[in-house]
Amino acid sequence: MLGRLGRDAGSLLGLEINPPFIRLVRLQRYRGRCRVLAWALEPLPAAAMDNGWIGDPEQVGTALLQAVRRSAGRARRAAIALPAGLVIEKQLSMSANLDDESIAECLPGDVGQFVPFALEDAAIDFQVMGPDPGDQQRQRVVVAACHLALLDVLHASLESSGLRACVVEPDSHALHRAVQADGAHEGLLLHVEADALVFFEWGEEPLPIRREAPRHAQGHSVQSLTTAVDNFLLSSPGRALPSQLLLSGAGAAQPHVPGQLQQRLGMPVRHVDPFNSLALASGLEAQTLKVQAPYLAVACGLAMREAERCLR
Repeated sequence: MLGRLGRDAGSLLGLEINPPFIRLVRLQRYRGRCRVLAWALEPLPAAAMDNGWIGDPEQVGTALLQAVRRSAGRARRAAIALPAGLVIEKQLSMSANLDDESIAECLPGDVGQFVPFALEDAAIDFQVMGPDPGDQQRQRVVVAACHLALLDVLHASLESSGLRACVVEPDSHALHRAVQADGAHEGLLLHVEADALVFFEWGEEPLPIRREAPRHAQGHSVQSLTTAVDNFLLSSPGRALPSQLLLSGAGAAQPHVPGQLQQRLGMPVRHVDPFNSLALASGLEAQTLKVQAPYLAVACGLAMREAERCLR
């Protein structure tokens, strides 16, 4: 789930499966820097999804195949996002003497306390985040778990497109990478999609603060987004206003949204653009990519992953 699978050379396709589009980004990594080689937004029927994830692998596979063809590349190894709401993540404090093998042996007992389904039905991974600041004899370990059925339908969808999943991670991790690439190290992120409106804040802890906002009958209008931000900020009395509000996702991608929100909220508002620090391959239009950046933030963050050994 967190890609703890070893490393080799090369780049991964960043892939997000989220109506109304399959979003794909292909980067080239050279000497620690990334260059954009291709991207694709392929229409994805809402009926292909069920409760925020793949419901019809055949429809999703068809859209994936078209997106891969649009990207015009031979890369077939992909980093793929799972909606963070479908992944259970916990930070554990464990003895600093434990190596990866020992941690893996201990996990079933720890994970069983917070996973609401049978462990044999769970996909579990972990990542060591370094020493525990409160106790140097211990280490912080982030554990991620999801139901295996989520991965089964993913692999069924990938079969027809010729792709292989090398990394499957929560979309919150990819968004954090995209925000860092944009140079925005502070602020509040509002991620808006057709069926979700989620706030993210990253601080010193390995896991972000993630809070879903209720959907409004009027959809994701500027007024409903303003109300959601106000309610989020008022839920923590005494907190300082964020330095800025960052927007990502299809539901907030329209060019007029940041300016109108800024007028209503009285704080800087802009779209996340992880591409503004990346070079573009010859023939790519920078202005077109800038307009589509809010759609592609998760996919770009995924493509920035170091290449991993593929799952078998």
